[in-house]
Amino acid sequence: MSRTNQFGGSLSEGIKKRVVVIGAGIVGASTAWHLARRGCEVTVVERDEQSAIPESASGGNAGLLSIGHYPLTRPGASWRGMRWMLSRTAPLYIKPRLDRELISWLWNFHLHCNQRSLDRSMSLLAEMGWQTLTVLEEMLSTEQIACDYARDGWLDVVLKKENMAAAEAEARALERYGYAWERLDGDALRKRDPCFRAEVAGAIHMKDSAHCAPNDLIAGLVAALPRHGVTMRYGCAARNFRQSRSGTISAVELANGETLHADAVVLAAGVWSDALGRLAGVKIPLQGARGYHAQLDLPDADRPALPSTGLVLHETFVAVTPMERGGKKQLRLAGTLEIGPLDQPWMRERLSMLFKGSAAYLHGIDRLVRTSEWAGYRPCTSDGLPAVGAVRRKPGLFVATGHAMMGMTLGPVTGKALAQLIVGQRPCFDLSMLDPERFE
Repeated sequence: MSRTNQFGGSLSEGIKKRVVVIGAGIVGASTAWHLARRGCEVTVVERDEQSAIPESASGGNAGLLSIGHYPLTRPGASWRGMRWMLSRTAPLYIKPRLDRELISWLWNFHLHCNQRSLDRSMSLLAEMGWQTLTVLEEMLSTEQIACDYARDGWLDVVLKKENMAAAEAEARALERYGYAWERLDGDALRKRDPCFRAEVAGAIHMKDSAHCAPNDLIAGLVAALPRHGVTMRYGCAARNFRQSRSGTISAVELANGETLHADAVVLAAGVWSDALGRLAGVKIPLQGARGYHAQLDLPDADRPALPSTGLVLHETFVAVTPMERGGKKQLRLAGTLEIGPLDQPWMRERLSMLFKGSAAYLHGIDRLVRTSEWAGYRPCTSDGLPAVGAVRRKPGLFVATGHAMMGMTLGPVTGKALAQLIVGQRPCFDLSMLDPERFE
């Protein structure tokens, strides 16, 4: 006997709900973890091999779990993007091209770059932020995942004295959501962390966030899923969906010709979610914003001091995160957003920006040894909010994508809320603003 719940899902009494999750990034893996712990029979379909998961967008991010971070659609962002469009070394680079989808995305992005939209978005993102670290800490504790996690906040480091007031005003605007902060002038900052140069004016310490080694976090979470009965299918690309005459999504067809039948399908494939969604008749307009990182090791001799916690350099938008991996102290430089066609060659000058953008703030960047480089795509919606929830026109299909640079931060709570929705429980936060059909 089956019945429909008030959240758009379908419950089968006494029968395990079969769920296929497409994507094993932090959002898909978190959703699978929560579903399995609620008694579902879960299969995760991932286009890459398991060894590639730590180098995915989830593993390649800055490692800052910055709750309360503003979305891309902050006031003035669209105008800055237009000014930067012709600069290949701007923090946000949009490759000029005649593309109808891009033009539509940019127009809608512009329409949301205002204070009213920001206030509306932040009321939800702040609620998600407060919950997500608690959810993540439960996952890390339960699975004993070692990823150098520390709930020590992050620093907004300001080089020019005239920019301190703007940094403080942004922090002050977050007080209404309960976030705590502290202003550190240059001398106090250098007393705390001698790695900063004398020219640095100061910093704002946002106290409620955390940092981690994201490669180790996602690798540990994915490795834990089979212990909860989750079937992992690596190297399997989803090719299409099978639908009943009524439009209900009933199965996922794989590129190898196999068909996986399901009571529910979760589309959590990052930047590839849009193309897959359209196969089911659902449009989730995304642009892939490519970010870069460089992983740095400390030399055996002449080791420079490292910052004590993660930080973002205010004027250059470069994120700098200390992390311990394999028993060794390392530093990650990450940042830049590059919106262009997928699978284009790396822009090496944008990787070089990370070093140029850090050297003015930090001693000894030139003495660190570069051990690896990375580039990957963040799925960005045009209104700055992720797309999470049930697709009402296609019963059985659920979406969780579009988190932009906040996937690692908001992935754990997204996974919990979506799992609750699928099994008929009330989600831990209101999903109405994240409706995946809002773009139709």
